[in-house]
Amino acid sequence: MSQIMCVTDMPWMGTGEVPAMPLERDEKSRIEFPIVDPIFDIDGVPVYYTNSRWCAFVYEADEKDLKKVLPEPLKLEDDVVEFWYVLHHHTRLGPYYEFGITISASYEGYKGGYYPYMYLTSDAGVEAGRVLGFPKKMAFIRVLEHGGKWDDGIEPPGNDYFSFLIARRGYVMHTATGKYSGNKITDLARLPMFYGKKDWGRFNYRILSSSDLSETIHQLTFLPSEYEGIHRFQLQMDTIRTAQADDINWFSQGTPYDNFAAMVPVKKLIGLVSFTFNLIIPAAQVLWTKKVTRSTPEDFAHCLKAKPYKYGMAHRFPKPIGV
Repeated sequence: MSQIMCVTDMPWMGTGEVPAMPLERDEKSRIEFPIVDPIFDIDGVPVYYTNSRWCAFVYEADEKDLKKVLPEPLKLEDDVVEFWYVLHHHTRLGPYYEFGITISASYEGYKGGYYPYMYLTSDAGVEAGRVLGFPKKMAFIRVLEHGGKWDDGIEPPGNDYFSFLIARRGYVMHTATGKYSGNKITDLARLPMFYGKKDWGRFNYRILSSSDLSETIHQLTFLPSEYEGIHRFQLQMDTIRTAQADDINWFSQGTPYDNFAAMVPVKKLIGLVSFTFNLIIPAAQVLWTKKVTRSTPEDFAHCLKAKPYKYGMAHRFPKPIGV
């Protein structure tokens, strides 16, 4: 005879050591643990980040590759790519890891970094980002800084060495290890064009489709570099560590599901810069809009046509931009 046990009490709920149930908390904090899973609503803007750890590889790429991942109507401004990992310790979405790529671009007088790829370890963070136009997916991500002195069990053993990994659907997409050799951003021969620029914000691209697929809205969104008179990104200068290309062991590959390593490969690796920072992400402004409508049977046949793999199932992705 089978047995069924269903525990409805939340562990530790009466101790005050865990957040209260969603309806018992302030409404601006409900995004972290939604009222009814799995529906999310981004009602906690601006999003604040405190003492996050940013680790950015910097490399040169071919302009033709970079232009392929820039959507209409952005224009490429530089061939230096920021290829970054982040450990977010304290956010309104809870702690999580993140990975992304940033490319310098412009649109009608606006300049900023554009994110063609972003991955997170938080489902709430993925949904919150997509509302603002960030192209986020879930992945396994590891960020580790360690070593440099003996671990005596009392003092931290240092952070001279680094190790990074991102994997998804059984494939390692990128991993790198190495040792820091400097502590100034200027140690690197080249930096992304938007570093330290107050007039450079961040671009994102949002696609919104009606449930019957008869209409799709494409939007280019923008986040200015300043919010309420202060820079949204506050770098803690005394936390900077750098590594040169010779200090880094690098591996990356494209997969059947994720193609950033194949679309924007390294032409020349410059180095790595890591630092701790605070960040504010407000609501984005829409700079450009394009509407796509579908009315003929051929249009809908194209949208709804999908072919599974012979030995499994997978999404049918649209062609990469520019291909």
